[in-house]
Amino acid sequence: MAEVSATSGVGWIISPIIRKMVSAVRSYISSQFSWKSEMMSDLKNLEATLVDILMVIDKAEKQSSNDISQVMSLHQMKDAICEADDFLDEFDYMVQEKIEHLGMASAVLSIGKRLVRIEKLRSKLQEVLKTLGRVRSSSGMFAQVMAGESSSFSHSPDCVSTRATGPILHEDTIFGRTKEIDELTSLLVRECDEHSCYDGQTFNTVVHSIVGVGGIGKTTLAQAIYNDERITETFDLKIWVCVSNNFDKTRIIKEIIACIDGGENIEFTNFNFSMLQQKLRRSLDLKRFLLVLDDVWFDERFGEYRNSEMWKELIAPIKKINISPRALYTKRTGSKILLTTRAELVAKMLDSRTLFFLQGLGKDDSRMLFRKCAFGNMNPADYPELKTIEDQIVENLKGSALALKVIGGHLSGKYNTLDWNRVLQEGVLNPNDIMTILRSSYESLPKYLQQCFAYCSLFPKGYCIDPKRLIHMWTAQGFVRQDENNTNTTLEDIGRGYFNGLLDRSFFQMLRRGDQVHYIMHDLMSDLALHVSGSECHRVEHGSQFELPHYIRHLSVSVEHLENFVNCDRLRRLRSLIVLNKSWFCFNFNLTHGILCKLKGVRVLDLSGCCMKRLPNAVSNLIHLRFLAIQRTCYTLPKSISRLRHLRALFVQYHSCYSSQKFCSQQCSSRNFFNLRRGQRNTSGRYFSLPESINKLSNLVHVDIERSYALMLTGKHQLPCVEGSGEFHVGKKGQSIVGLEDLNALRGELAIRLLENVKTGEEAAKAHLDLKKHITKLELEWGLVENDGDTSNDSNFDVLNVLKPHPNLVDITISGYPGARSPTWLNSSWLSSLQLICLRDCKRWEVLPPLGDLPSLKTLEVRRMKELKVLGQEFFGLKGFPSLERLLLERLPKVEWSLVENYQLFPALIHLSIAGCPRLRQYPTYLRTLRHIAILDEEQIHFKVFMDNFELTRSFCCMLSSFFHVLHAHHLEFVENMKIYVDHFVHIPKAAFNNMKSLKELTVHGLGPSWENTYPIISTLWDESGATALPTSLQYLELLKCHMRASSLSKFLSNLICLDTLYLGPCETVGMPCQLPLSVHQLRTLRRLHIFGCGWLISLEGSEALVSLKEFFLTNCDNLESVPDMENMPSLQTLRLRSCPQVTRLCQSGCHTALQELRIESCDGLASLEDLHDLVSLRKMKVAECSALIALPDMDTFYSLKILVIHRCTQLRVLPRNGLPVSLEVFFLIEGHPLLEKQFEQKHGPDYNKVAALSGCMCRKKEHGFLAFLLTRVEIKEFLKISVVKEFEDHNRLHWLEERSSSPDKLGCQRGKWPASLRLCCCSCGKVPTAC
Repeated sequence: MAEVSATSGVGWIISPIIRKMVSAVRSYISSQFSWKSEMMSDLKNLEATLVDILMVIDKAEKQSSNDISQVMSLHQMKDAICEADDFLDEFDYMVQEKIEHLGMASAVLSIGKRLVRIEKLRSKLQEVLKTLGRVRSSSGMFAQVMAGESSSFSHSPDCVSTRATGPILHEDTIFGRTKEIDELTSLLVRECDEHSCYDGQTFNTVVHSIVGVGGIGKTTLAQAIYNDERITETFDLKIWVCVSNNFDKTRIIKEIIACIDGGENIEFTNFNFSMLQQKLRRSLDLKRFLLVLDDVWFDERFGEYRNSEMWKELIAPIKKINISPRALYTKRTGSKILLTTRAELVAKMLDSRTLFFLQGLGKDDSRMLFRKCAFGNMNPADYPELKTIEDQIVENLKGSALALKVIGGHLSGKYNTLDWNRVLQEGVLNPNDIMTILRSSYESLPKYLQQCFAYCSLFPKGYCIDPKRLIHMWTAQGFVRQDENNTNTTLEDIGRGYFNGLLDRSFFQMLRRGDQVHYIMHDLMSDLALHVSGSECHRVEHGSQFELPHYIRHLSVSVEHLENFVNCDRLRRLRSLIVLNKSWFCFNFNLTHGILCKLKGVRVLDLSGCCMKRLPNAVSNLIHLRFLAIQRTCYTLPKSISRLRHLRALFVQYHSCYSSQKFCSQQCSSRNFFNLRRGQRNTSGRYFSLPESINKLSNLVHVDIERSYALMLTGKHQLPCVEGSGEFHVGKKGQSIVGLEDLNALRGELAIRLLENVKTGEEAAKAHLDLKKHITKLELEWGLVENDGDTSNDSNFDVLNVLKPHPNLVDITISGYPGARSPTWLNSSWLSSLQLICLRDCKRWEVLPPLGDLPSLKTLEVRRMKELKVLGQEFFGLKGFPSLERLLLERLPKVEWSLVENYQLFPALIHLSIAGCPRLRQYPTYLRTLRHIAILDEEQIHFKVFMDNFELTRSFCCMLSSFFHVLHAHHLEFVENMKIYVDHFVHIPKAAFNNMKSLKELTVHGLGPSWENTYPIISTLWDESGATALPTSLQYLELLKCHMRASSLSKFLSNLICLDTLYLGPCETVGMPCQLPLSVHQLRTLRRLHIFGCGWLISLEGSEALVSLKEFFLTNCDNLESVPDMENMPSLQTLRLRSCPQVTRLCQSGCHTALQELRIESCDGLASLEDLHDLVSLRKMKVAECSALIALPDMDTFYSLKILVIHRCTQLRVLPRNGLPVSLEVFFLIEGHPLLEKQFEQKHGPDYNKVAALSGCMCRKKEHGFLAFLLTRVEIKEFLKISVVKEFEDHNRLHWLEERSSSPDKLGCQRGKWPASLRLCCCSCGKVPTAC
């Protein structure tokens, strides 16, 4: 086993804490306070003791030890230091308290006196000094031991040994890297570009880098590329040098020369570095080479500048190389350097042209590599009992090639579930093979980064790290220290440098999801953090042990396990407590008073996983607290928060219980609910306010409010850096806009409302918006204005004109502005960073400024401006919107284009949306880049087009049918996705569709109360015989609110042999009402079939062709008589049947292994489900409002069933006769037959016993007419996937809840925005999910 550093990890690197304490003691000694001589003596004694201990700790932190007695001694030192630190914190708290109450001058006189509290503190100080004295005595002997026992305290050979690699592949098969090999090889061999060619025959040597965490497979990938035939054919020389963590430029240049000369013995004894450089240049002259530098490290002993200079010296001789004429004739390309590194910082330092970030292997490739190592020549199919465990192990290893090899090799020959389950539960084994390799990265870090990284062991695997929160946690623990020579840099900026340092060294990974950036740790890095953090960091999650280590200082715990620590005395040692909730949904767990009372020394308290109506008063007693994170509370934060004098950072995040849709009306007084006119807001739901007492927190430097809530700003707040979404309401007689004057540290978003109450420009100018450089999004809103029609009043223009934002602004909205003129700051290039402008409800604004000159503007929205008349040259400016991608014009009744013949207008426009602009008749430029078109209402826009060049290449085209004539047939040749909204009768020629050769997705949607207008378009798509103008390659077809001949639909579908998805509904038939079957006998590739509101449908014929169908929804088909036999749909995973009253049974002839979800609702003709059997993969089942149902299927073969919901099946008297499956985790019985419910209320009866027999059954009390049985705790989102959802307006919302329940990220950006039509009836309350 690798030797573990006794001083490694967050717990042992305590020298920064001691230095902070020494600095604090010296500041008190030299301060203006008049200490009594005894107190001054004690302080000086404390200083001397700390300095002595610091000398020992400094040495200990540079050594490693596995000697238990030495480790115990260091733990005792740490305890004494922490006790002293707590004392100094308490002492500082007392000083601040006195200054606050008495003022500085009086406090100077008072603090030095023999006050009772001072005496208590001095008594405690003396106890601390005794403890530290004992530690100092033992530390002297400890220092001698460390000096004398070099064998005990030496660097672990595992960690400092230099790794050696070569170019020869020792793998006979490389799994999953074909794409990466091809991509990088092509990059290396392709012809040169203008950057690599220096002159006619001299080329710049280009550097490319492979970046990734240790063990991910960088070296193997480089070896595969090195040995690729294309590389051999292209380059005259191939050179491989392993750099490793022992950087020696002389050694490296000698190895390069030796490789060039074929490994012959060369005497370099008399060569200095300059001579070696010249020798290298001569050796490579006129040669085209590939140099692979494997395993390049950043040498932490030197700074970034020195590292960069050393590498520049090394590669200077080969930076520009002459290429022989023969080589130029063969291929015009230069030499290349390929390096592999764990640190992005190294790649940037060497000016890499390309940074190739290597990710883990895919799931299938990971499985193949694992099987090769675990089974060798054995057949995995011979061990089916290991299949499930194998899948879980492979998933846990996250594609790490090294881990897959190590774990697979460990299990080789051990083909029993006991060994495999042990690996699955204990995680990565053999730290000598994995952790030693990764630990070398950790050991190379500076000490200040080591402790920061080890602290991250508190976060679970896959946790999205918020850099701001983490940096403030580090700061609260004293890990971030200010350089004495650079006092102008804030601790937050220094901490950001720490974070970036770990990111550049690949300890963190950056993931982009759309516009969002997330930071995570690779699972192996998470294991490494736990490995190095020792016993002082501990996290409790599902499956973890609840017993805390003796020396614990930092704890993270899943909220559902919090109650297990109520009586745990070791909480008193904690300096960090982080309560996590992986689910987006609140579990209604709170932090008890018993736990809070034990957290005497806590510095970081993250309660964002707890549900709290109000912040407990006990929090105000945590005098050491520096970081506090909570979910939004129902009540305002208490005034007593002002007692947290050391608090530096406050975070308030989203709380699903108190979303913008719902507020605790029962707990909060009714005064929160006002009937307000336009411009004012209900302060109950989406707003959050801070008490005025927060101004007393002199150390508070950061307040971060979740942007789902608006922080109510007032002039009484003297806030530090506030980040989030702030709102300032200007009052008529109360709050003036002058209150914004000193809030220049605001960050993020700012909305200023009720600007009609600002009377003069002089008053508005005092807001100093131009000094608020951290505001990126600004909204200026006027409410109802008196004398709205008075055009002589220019006071509103004066107000807007002086509300000049800072040029860093990115997004601005001006709403309700009653003036007629534009502010001068919009006429200039002042806002050069502006990317979005929204102007709305500005009723008198007549002429827009030259917004076209804004260089970065990407989105422009102009809405409901009834006096706006012209969009002309003044609007376009001189540049014509060079970056604009999205233009939206809505309800502009008077606006017209003042046409300009300028081909340079809108060169980047992608999306155009026009609605309610009846005078817009022509588009003032040529279509080139336009991809998304939406012309709504009855506007007819004529476009100028380049007839030869106009293409909607691979585009999405959305338009009204009345607009279709604008585009010629050949313009649609490359359209892949088209949506046609049919607003009125129009004939579209068949030739328009005949040329749509690339069409893959088509939607036809009828608008308005009458759907007959869709029939001509449908008739164009296919005729009576089913012959179609659409390509047979069509994959997606959606017909909504359409009229058609149902008899021809089956013929039409038979031509769409590639169809993947089909949506029908609601659709009606033309002519006499009829009832017909729908033939699907050619749809063998169909995977999704949704039929909604097709009253003419009685059955589906040819269902045996639905071999690929995975998702089948039938809704509101009143005459449907039968559902296809599930045996005909072997791939079916989800079946939902709703409001089909004529269906009497579901058929299943044999075992069905694919179905995972079955949902049946409002099928009043369905009496029995006994035909269903052997649904071995079914996980979720719900039967609701089936009034005739009397029998459920036997479930003894439903091996995977986890969730079962029975809702309002009032004739169902009994549960399955063989009982419920043992796999069941959640069972809901909602408004069932009275006899059945009675058994559960009385907890007695044959059917109750079927549930009670299941292990771990808990009976929840009856509420709102339902009984719930939770067998094990599962995330609420799992229940939401199967919960009762009612009253959807149309089938497009059918997936809303399921899609977002399965993706917390999707829910995160939709917080509080549930569809108005959605009801979650788990308790028959009719409320939205957050209310339940």
